[in-house]
Amino acid sequence: MDKTSLGLAGEFYTLAQLSQRGLVATMTLSNTKGVDILVTNQEINRLYKVEVKTTNRKLARESLFGKDPFYFWIMGEKHESIKDKNLFYVFVLLQEENVLPKFFVIPSKDVAEYVKWQHEHWLKSRKVKGKPTTMRKFRINCDDKKYENNWDVFKK
Repeated sequence: MDKTSLGLAGEFYTLAQLSQRGLVATMTLSNTKGVDILVTNQEINRLYKVEVKTTNRKLARESLFGKDPFYFWIMGEKHESIKDKNLFYVFVLLQEENVLPKFFVIPSKDVAEYVKWQHEHWLKSRKVKGKPTTMRKFRINCDDKKYENNWDVFKK
């Protein structure tokens, strides 16, 4: 699956999950930076922003971050500083065609702190020559259930 189709699939799956929970959700136009979906909880009159990150990668292992297998999504340097209380990331793990994806719903503050820590940890462990990469990774241990299906964040 190409990158564009992968991203759209994640966004449509996320829209379906939000709608199923009685939230009003709509995709933004492609020129809206950093926001893929706007979500309204009409019961509490609150608006949320969602950025969807989608992958179909299998479990990974990296000794630098422990022996436990994890899922990961590619992020950028900008994600280290985005701490908006109304912005949530939905990390989507696409599986086989007939299997519902896994969803991890995480506040932007938690993502920013992890991405910054992760990159600093990676830099300290390597002898980086030249300018360091702007690429980051957001990892979730495959046994970590803290953020999996954390849809209740849109009810607060």
